[in-house]
Amino acid sequence: MQCSVRHVSRKIITPRILVPRNNQVRTFWEYVNMTFNKPDPDRIKQLGPDRACAEWVLRNGGKVVWEGGKKLADYNLLPSEEEAVPKLVTIDGTDSSISHYGFPHLIGCEKLSNIILHNADYIDDRALKGLSFGQSTLTHLQVSKCVNVTDAGLKSLISLNKLELLVLFNLVSVENIEECKEYIRQHLSNCKIRDLKDATPSNEKPQ
Repeated sequence: MQCSVRHVSRKIITPRILVPRNNQVRTFWEYVNMTFNKPDPDRIKQLGPDRACAEWVLRNGGKVVWEGGKKLADYNLLPSEEEAVPKLVTIDGTDSSISHYGFPHLIGCEKLSNIILHNADYIDDRALKGLSFGQSTLTHLQVSKCVNVTDAGLKSLISLNKLELLVLFNLVSVENIEECKEYIRQHLSNCKIRDLKDATPSNEKPQ
């Protein structure tokens, strides 16, 4: 399916939202992040979960892959709202500002099987718990270079009972990665856990 700009008036630019050090400024940017991430039930009902979820990811600087393999990294290249979109199969949150506020968008995405969370400042333990909204379809997950993820967040991944592959690396706030891996293995016996050197082509990031 060819994507084209249909509504110039809706063009937006979504720079990556950095996490400031100053507490007052942090609070402001947390509010901005919540605004950009929070689901809109009316829009989900109007356009369907796959379109609404893609809008959420793209609006916050991420990328998506549709069923059939077409990749999209620009919000402004979404088809017009009158056009149906394919099912969403991959979310790539690399360098994005997606956060736990937005993970309810996963509900209803029936083909979503792969999520990549890499170098994303707002991904924390709350976000990993929010992945449970996609537990009925999610089979491949990468969590890497997310400085706010801790041991508790990794252990919460046991809710993803269909997970087949979990890629973990560069998680500086995790105190005992081996213990976390063993805990996950005990609860998800069919899930392979790998690190950077073992990452498979299924985790290739869309351009």
